[in-house]
Amino acid sequence: MDIKLKIPVAGIYAISFRFGENPPWYVKQFGEPHNGVDFAVELNTPVLAADSGRVIFSDTIADANGMGLIISHDYGWTLYWHLNKIFAKIGDVVSKGDLIGLSGMTGFATGPHLHFGLKLNNPKGYNIRGYVDPMPYFEEKELKYPPSSSEKRYHIVMPGDTLWGLAVKYYGNGCLWPRIYNANKDQIKNPNLIRVFQRLLIP
Repeated sequence: MDIKLKIPVAGIYAISFRFGENPPWYVKQFGEPHNGVDFAVELNTPVLAADSGRVIFSDTIADANGMGLIISHDYGWTLYWHLNKIFAKIGDVVSKGDLIGLSGMTGFATGPHLHFGLKLNNPKGYNIRGYVDPMPYFEEKELKYPPSSSEKRYHIVMPGDTLWGLAVKYYGNGCLWPRIYNANKDQIKNPNLIRVFQRLLIP
């Protein structure tokens, strides 16, 4: 089946956590590699249905996954987690691109983002309990990651600094903290823990 998904968030975004990533701090928390893709977007960014289908689950309890939705399709499910608001209801038939909720940071989250998952009925190749990497299935091949600065900058971590705060300082948007994390993965093992006097590249 030819699956063509729409990027499930509106506007500018960054990919903060890819499918299959398995840093020790994450596996310790969840027991397996990351089974979806995280879009780092600001709080209350519109979340859109990636494809037409029927809503089969709506979770309004902010547990580890936070608030979220599951939409059923002929080929499987699309899943939308850590929402702040949910508009679609169980039983609703939605069309591709319909507004179904607003992004948030409910549940286990280091900042506002949308965790998007794709679970196939008959997955081929690498999968995590049926979950597959959704990136190859998106119609849009040009991701709207904000441009990096050409200037090479460094920041010496001081008491009270966080990746979110550094993203606000250098980019004006805390949601872009993954840019700093990804540029310094060799010395940041857990994005929630940065050490005083670390010298971080600010790309």
